[in-house]
Amino acid sequence: MEFQAIILCGPGSDLAPLVSPTLPKALLPIANKPMVYYPLEWCQRAGVSSVIVACSSGVEPMVSQYVTLGYNSTQGSKMKVEVIGLDCETGMIIWNLKDKIKHDFILLPCDFITDLPPQIVVDVHRNQPLHTIGTGLWYKNTLDSIDKKTLKPNLTIHTPSSALHPQLLDIYPPPKGNSQLHVRMSMLWEYPQATISTSLLESFVYVMSRRVLDHEFGDSVAVPSTNAADKNGLLESKDWKKPWTTVIRDISRDSWRRAKESERDTMRFFIVPKEYNFLRCQSISAYFEANRLILKQTPFARPPQTAVAKGAAIGRDSLVGIGTEMEEKTSVKRSIVGADCKFGRECRLSGCVVMDGVIIGDNVQLDNCIIGNGVVIESRVRLAGCTVEGRYIVRSGTQSKNEVLRGYSVEGLLNSSDEDIEEYDEDDDSDDDENINESELEESDGEGISDDDDDLFDRGR
Repeated sequence: MEFQAIILCGPGSDLAPLVSPTLPKALLPIANKPMVYYPLEWCQRAGVSSVIVACSSGVEPMVSQYVTLGYNSTQGSKMKVEVIGLDCETGMIIWNLKDKIKHDFILLPCDFITDLPPQIVVDVHRNQPLHTIGTGLWYKNTLDSIDKKTLKPNLTIHTPSSALHPQLLDIYPPPKGNSQLHVRMSMLWEYPQATISTSLLESFVYVMSRRVLDHEFGDSVAVPSTNAADKNGLLESKDWKKPWTTVIRDISRDSWRRAKESERDTMRFFIVPKEYNFLRCQSISAYFEANRLILKQTPFARPPQTAVAKGAAIGRDSLVGIGTEMEEKTSVKRSIVGADCKFGRECRLSGCVVMDGVIIGDNVQLDNCIIGNGVVIESRVRLAGCTVEGRYIVRSGTQSKNEVLRGYSVEGLLNSSDEDIEEYDEDDDSDDDENINESELEESDGEGISDDDDDLFDRGR
């Protein structure tokens, strides 16, 4: 069975101040490779025929340039990769790509890191019962190093995970305060052993049948009128003009709302096995942990001669980019350093992520820090557990701990948005269930990496 893949690239505002108009989330480096490289590489191992990378129209040229000049030219991949700019809900993105989707497809986020072989996920879907329309991947977070406040687990209702083919039944946000969860009796009559999971996180990895685009929602068929196009030229459909998680929820509910029908579409449910790592880079702490994971898995690569020519000491547990220069008595341990950086004398880096083009003066100490592109750090600076925005200048003698160092502008404050996560359309629910707010239904971060107490990238909590 041939598969296509669709990679969705969100704005990543929860990764501020690392993302910017010139550095979108999809291109944010993890171990000196753009974030979108990892799902592309996962798709290549899965043997998919073609990939569509969907991002906002504002960053489409930058992402396209990387795919053309960066990924395709270096990987030698025969996989066809197309970048498309679409500014709409994720459900509408899929709907507007329907003419390009010729086969069953794999839907992926741009921000996941895993060592789970793609063939396992594909095989699980292939072995599902006949009327399975899709298989979703869920995971549990086991990393204490990821800020738990950034994790937003939903109440995921499913048949027992011990069953041969677990089925997804419903999704709710967690009740607030002492509010009650209202579950439909029609579901409980048919699935009396339904399980409510409070710790599972949505990976946003789905293997879907092509016929999902023809799925009938309730009593209506999701077909737009011939003249239903908005000002951006996007086809409209009330059943698809919503976040993808809402689409999945509605399909799952239809499977038991229409219980008397002999043929009905079902969503299946698969949990990442505990022996594999899975995390999503949806927060600063998760991004930091992703670099840690990749660094552990990367074989030792000899640093460029420019970095060691003057006697700098670079540990075998570190990764240094091309063109980086370091002066004598500089030490780098358990760190990732980007390309074309310049380090002064007697600098000490431990457990840091340093992006491209950073300039560091003499006698600087950095512990468990993330340093953005083009940052200038003057002499005698001491930073611990800090995140520094790209292009920021850290003045000589600065001493900071667990702070975010960034510049602010009136324009930036006026244009700032806190909607990195998708929001549920509260008017799309046709029954009496509680309205769902996807700010709490967001597919969340991090998971599954065994923290072996090696203090690698151990930022203060």
